[in-house]
Amino acid sequence: MDLERLQRLLGGPELVRLRQKLARKCLRDGGGQLSLNRVNEAERAAVERLLGRAPRRGKSLSVDLEAMSRALSRAGVAEDLRAALEALDGPLVDDRARREAESLTWTALIDGFRERAEPLGLVDWLETLQASGLLKRLAARNERYGVTLLEQALDVLERLPVQGLSLSALAAECLGDAHGLDAGRPVAALVRRALARHWRGGVARVDPDERSIWAHAGVLMGGDVTSAVLTLRLPVRPGRVLDEALSRYCHQAEPSWLTLRQLLRHPPAWDAASRDVFVCENPAVLAEAAERLGADGAPLIATWGRPGAAVLTLLEQLEAAGAVLHYHGDFDWAGISIANALLARFVMRPWRMGADDLLGYANLGGKPLAGRPLEARWDPELRAALETRGRAVHEEQLIDILLGDLRVG
Repeated sequence: MDLERLQRLLGGPELVRLRQKLARKCLRDGGGQLSLNRVNEAERAAVERLLGRAPRRGKSLSVDLEAMSRALSRAGVAEDLRAALEALDGPLVDDRARREAESLTWTALIDGFRERAEPLGLVDWLETLQASGLLKRLAARNERYGVTLLEQALDVLERLPVQGLSLSALAAECLGDAHGLDAGRPVAALVRRALARHWRGGVARVDPDERSIWAHAGVLMGGDVTSAVLTLRLPVRPGRVLDEALSRYCHQAEPSWLTLRQLLRHPPAWDAASRDVFVCENPAVLAEAAERLGADGAPLIATWGRPGAAVLTLLEQLEAAGAVLHYHGDFDWAGISIANALLARFVMRPWRMGADDLLGYANLGGKPLAGRPLEARWDPELRAALETRGRAVHEEQLIDILLGDLRVG
């Protein structure tokens, strides 16, 4: 190897592109003919000088790699072209082969946890981690760390669901670190991905927020006294202290707040089998129902806009108890979005939310519609009817009609 002559023939920054093209051709095909477009003068001169060609003009250039190897060998500069390229730029690495080998390694690593994930119904979660490369990214491509992360994530998932255990207590118990499941931690990202994917029936049909994801597994974030739901006359079987209190509120027809902490730590014994439970968007409807209907009103829940974790947890519990859920919201694009999410998430019936209902409100005014138009999953004609009207109809405008439906009997 004559490094000094080799540097003069093929070295230097002006020939980097030529060397890279030659290296890729060597790796991909082992030799053959390389065609170069938009060549510069330095590249053309280097090839012609090495191969002993007469100078030519033009923007394209053809290089026979075997001829170049023989020329380097005859001149005593290098054993062959590959040896020359490695002497100038380091070992040739086939990036494609490297990526394929790395992918196979991570696939085998993840497949090693299939037997442990299968009883939890999490095989598709493992497959998603492989397909998306999430585990590899969280582990910074460190295979040993990837194994540790998967082991820790499954330790947590095997502990779930719990009943009102705090996130920090869960992390301390499973990971030995009370902050191990905080936002931004790799294990937390893996567990949340699994919980969100299995949000309901094995498929994530909506995009829940972080608090709702953990609540679905019975885990409390920060005590969860700030996430609450406003209720009226929800039927409950007396027994435990909270159930006794709710039963009294129900009989007195007094609105009551339930926090996510209460719902998860002390799940009420809902007496809701085959009972109609109505859900509205605006608390004004619930307030008027309490004031004007009292004990003659049907059970009612107010989401207070887009439902949070407490609302979703309560609806889950009522649905599991056999309640027949009915939903009404605002006739605007935000209201359609909320209704779409709820009707996708629960077995819930639209309550006066069809195009025919909207047409019956032609005499009502309203604010101009704002936001992106949406299709209503329960009525394909509602979008067109709402666009034609051009103005929203909010629940406060329909209180008398809604209270008529809520009056028992």
